[in-house]
Amino acid sequence: MPRVGPLLIEEPTRVTALLARMVATYEAGRAEPWRFDSLAEDYVAGMIRAIVAFELPIDRLKARCQAPSQNRPAVDQAGAIRGLDATGDPLARATAALMAESSRAKPDRSA
Repeated sequence: MPRVGPLLIEEPTRVTALLARMVATYEAGRAEPWRFDSLAEDYVAGMIRAIVAFELPIDRLKARCQAPSQNRPAVDQAGAIRGLDATGDPLARATAALMAESSRAKPDRSA
């Protein structure tokens, strides 16, 4: 029988590894990435004790397409598009392109 619900991760070494991997993943595209290993060990140990880490099994995904900021004024949409495009991340830039295409197809909702 498959496990249902979140699984608590309490081992400090696993929590540290998860955080290090997450930081490496999300900082990789930045010009000056922040490094998890730059933190003092005692600081990390204290933070690890305060973090509730868990795994959440996914047994089904249901998707629908909705452009981010689609219900925002045109100026907000343009700012989001510029910000995503400036990251250099291929997925963020693809999202920016979809948002730009979507905003050209709809009337201006400035308010």
